Amino acid sequence: MDTASLCLEGGGGLPFIVSEVPRQSLVLKEGECFLYTYENGEMAHGNRAGLGLYYRDTRYLSTMETRIEDVPLLLLSSSTERGYIAEIHLSNPDLVTRDGANIPQDTMSVRRSRLIHDGFIERCRVRNFHTAPVRIGLSIGLAADFADIFEVRGMRRERRGTVHRPARENDGTLLLSYTGRDRMRRITRIEFSRRPDELRMGRAGIEVVFFFLLDSYEEESIDLHVIPLEDGEDKPALRFEEVRDALRESYDAWLGSTTKITTDNAVFDLMIQHSMYDLRTLSTRTRYGEIVTGGVPWYSTPFGRDALITCLEALLFKPELARDSLLFLAAFQGREVNDWRDEEPGKIIHEIRQGEMARMNEIPHTPYYGTVDATPLFLVLMVDYLKWTGDLETFHRLRDNVDAALGWIDDYGDVDGDGLVEYSRRSSMGLSNQFWKDSGDSILLPGGRLPVMPVATVETQGYVYYAKRHLGEVFLSLGEEERGRKLLAEAENLQQRVEESFWDDELGFYVLALDGAKNPVRVVSSNGGQLLFTGLPSPQRAKRAIARLTDSAMFSGWGIRTLSESEYYYNPMSYHNGSIWPHDNALILKGIKLYEEHRAFIDIMEGIHMACMRTASLRLPELFCGFKRTDFNEPVPYPVACSPQAWASGSLFLLLQFMLGLSPESAQGVLHIDRPLLPPWLEKVELKGLRVGRSRLDLLFRREEGSTVFSVTNKEGGIRVVVEE
Repeated sequence: MDTASLCLEGGGGLPFIVSEVPRQSLVLKEGECFLYTYENGEMAHGNRAGLGLYYRDTRYLSTMETRIEDVPLLLLSSSTERGYIAEIHLSNPDLVTRDGANIPQDTMSVRRSRLIHDGFIERCRVRNFHTAPVRIGLSIGLAADFADIFEVRGMRRERRGTVHRPARENDGTLLLSYTGRDRMRRITRIEFSRRPDELRMGRAGIEVVFFFLLDSYEEESIDLHVIPLEDGEDKPALRFEEVRDALRESYDAWLGSTTKITTDNAVFDLMIQHSMYDLRTLSTRTRYGEIVTGGVPWYSTPFGRDALITCLEALLFKPELARDSLLFLAAFQGREVNDWRDEEPGKIIHEIRQGEMARMNEIPHTPYYGTVDATPLFLVLMVDYLKWTGDLETFHRLRDNVDAALGWIDDYGDVDGDGLVEYSRRSSMGLSNQFWKDSGDSILLPGGRLPVMPVATVETQGYVYYAKRHLGEVFLSLGEEERGRKLLAEAENLQQRVEESFWDDELGFYVLALDGAKNPVRVVSSNGGQLLFTGLPSPQRAKRAIARLTDSAMFSGWGIRTLSESEYYYNPMSYHNGSIWPHDNALILKGIKLYEEHRAFIDIMEGIHMACMRTASLRLPELFCGFKRTDFNEPVPYPVACSPQAWASGSLFLLLQFMLGLSPESAQGVLHIDRPLLPPWLEKVELKGLRVGRSRLDLLFRREEGSTVFSVTNKEGGIRVVVEE
């Protein structure tokens, strides 16, 4: 690998190697398709950034190069207001046409409006601002390599299928095709609103040319529709306006059923709006319901842990996401012991893939189960979903899945029978680390040694504690007293075990993990911070832990790092060993608020808010580098971070929930409001249509003389609002 390359492990355990990282890019996603390009809308032939149109984990278009008179265009602007549409404005450099006419720079306007749907459709409008008529040629180079996304991410294959010669139909439609080793034929169909004037083999594969004869200020346009197809599929080419209107209506309908959030801070409102749009963009309809995919470009597929944490964050905003994700993940719950897939009965999936390599069993993602925490998080989401909705129908529907998940925790999850949940890879192609920091170097012992397996991470025990404690209460409320008391006793025993085994008095913090020999990994990490939101730590230890989290070694000013800068393997530019993850901070802040450390809550919340403000898109990325805020004017980007990414998009809703002190108990018909705490930069927050059980509320929160007060402005249903003192 050359020195310009980046490599990370995660979301599948396979290396992701790129030699080119676009400083700015455009990403569109809808359903099972996503499109990843440079900010000018292009995909250079042979680029090493992984650009392309992807469908079901296969790249159906790898090159798109647009030129005017064989000269690259100049970028004026580009934007993606919503995840389904991009607007790109280009102009010409100085050039000479094939007719010998001189065209000065910035006299030809090329506007590209692009929609993602079943593939993508683009309207390209060419306008002449020259004082004289011009005859101009617009060429588009197109190619498809049909690479599996794991090939794009750096995995080498000994054999591939066959890429066929391009074909052209009578109406000018182009067909690029490939027959994989799985015997599936994959086709990229490219249709145009008018027949190309020329078709030639170019340096980027096929090149189509359209000629325009334009008077001064005259404009003409062409539409291009790229449609990916698997064997047996047939999708019609749709009109641009038809696709645009359908997508707009889909977004409006999706957002129409959510809690409406407005504040007096226009920038924060835009951040919330981007998060809303991004969650819609990342949601994919399946026959099991809607599932929130991990993130684009690289993790546009169902992930157990990612979906569960995202839905946990977004319960205030759209609780239906949680219901559908629980149903989806239950459908794929482990049923057998399968070492290749790290599968065990009752275990919740890590990741599903649909490409040729998965179909050929070259990778174990069919699905892959190598995650230690998705199973307890499945139960955590279930109990919090019940608190918000009281939806016992879904609980009873998934009762067998709940029982199976609890069974996995006690049997397969506890590898060595010590009462803790551990992980240990069995699949030769699986993840070496199977907690949320799933890169291969996220746990290191002094000298760079890897820990002995199996490994028990501290926050995983917290998830199990939270799940058992609150499920115990659910079973008691259903009259199943023996089951309920047993789970509560197990939670209490686990709490004692964690306090005895993970607390390090010298560190004043919880160690990251215990290895297979029960040796502690004695580092200060954000994992111990996540333990706080589960309520497991004693108040005294929580106070000491929060002090460590907020010291300068952990809190950069932008957020809490994944690893303290005082540790021996700290690196602010690493994926998990010193970087800052918004979702990680949101979960930690939930715990800090729970233990009433309000000053720390406000300081960290302000850092995350400022980090989001300083990004060009007002969007929290998957992660950013852990450098000090005092050293840089803006958070330093992590080059291959996903944006949008699901649990980063959901983090603002969780932060808002605990900023406002909202704690529902729908079974009792109560919404608790516990010490709401608006920061100085937020004077007013209004929620409309907040759902708790079958009731809806409108709430208004205001800062008055340094305190936060609230009022119920509208209420439908029998919900009671109880103020906690």
